[in-house]
Amino acid sequence: MAKNMSETKTAQKLALAFAQLSRSAARKKAYSRKASMKGRPEVASFLRAMSASETVQARRLFNSLIGKIDTSDAYLTTIFEDEMPAILENYAELIASGTDERPALLHALTQLRAAETRLRSFYTPEKSDVKVEKDADYFVCTFCGYLSTNNPPDKCPICGAPKDAFHKIN
Repeated sequence: MAKNMSETKTAQKLALAFAQLSRSAARKKAYSRKASMKGRPEVASFLRAMSASETVQARRLFNSLIGKIDTSDAYLTTIFEDEMPAILENYAELIASGTDERPALLHALTQLRAAETRLRSFYTPEKSDVKVEKDADYFVCTFCGYLSTNNPPDKCPICGAPKDAFHKIN
């Protein structure tokens, strides 16, 4: 019975992570439109890439489960200081709790956390802004959500997927 209870708690946390990522990806799409309207096409492109990455992560979590857009100008702060820490904390809790009986899930969660950590590395909290190049291209690994700038790597540094697993974000 304890195993079923553990699986239920894990399923609940997975569902929460899926919901967080889905909401976060949808918000980033909306925020990319806002950035575009504000004359920041480089930020808009980056946010679309982040959205694609988190969509991959959410889809992967959804597969493992089987069966209020913030309209303020503080959208980058919301993404990086509110949403992403919550996602990373949930990943840490999922990794720490009861995934020993599911090594493939533990491996997937570790990769997804690494992809989200990579996304967070673009943020400069002191400026409440992102470090992005004006004409950067973005490529997202369709397996783990890793975000690469300008060119896809020959091999994903997180999951090892080949170059052709990367999707260019327009």
